[in-house]
Amino acid sequence: MTAEFRMGSTDGEHLSITVLGREHPDAENYWDRNWVISTISVAIGGFTGHVRASLRTDEVHRFNKELKSVNQNLFGAAVLDSMEHWITLTVKAESRGRIQVTGELRDRVGDGNVLTFEMAEVDQTYLGSWITSLDDIEEAFPVIGKP
Repeated sequence: MTAEFRMGSTDGEHLSITVLGREHPDAENYWDRNWVISTISVAIGGFTGHVRASLRTDEVHRFNKELKSVNQNLFGAAVLDSMEHWITLTVKAESRGRIQVTGELRDRVGDGNVLTFEMAEVDQTYLGSWITSLDDIEEAFPVIGKP
């Protein structure tokens, strides 16, 4: 089973996170059980790339919760900040329904190359579909247990 979060279009600028499965499906503790194997793809400006990354279900859940708040209030920011610094993604509400999307993507843990990016032409109408896709990820790969 896989689940995907996509910002942007299939033929233009985009960032997508595809969750492929749990990294340690038989682990018994909260910290190990909530790692997921993901592929992050990006096409921004003249840059394209794919990174295989380990993310945590609690990071995705927190980002989705914050994104729902941004959508409801049209104020504030939602941040996906992965523990191992694979990705930092910020979605910030600005004036007149404009949404600023900025981020960094790293190709290796620790000392990898870093792509810093900003998505152009994003507005509040995109938030609903992003939340739906994050809800799908949460349903397929829920947070298991408590810290």
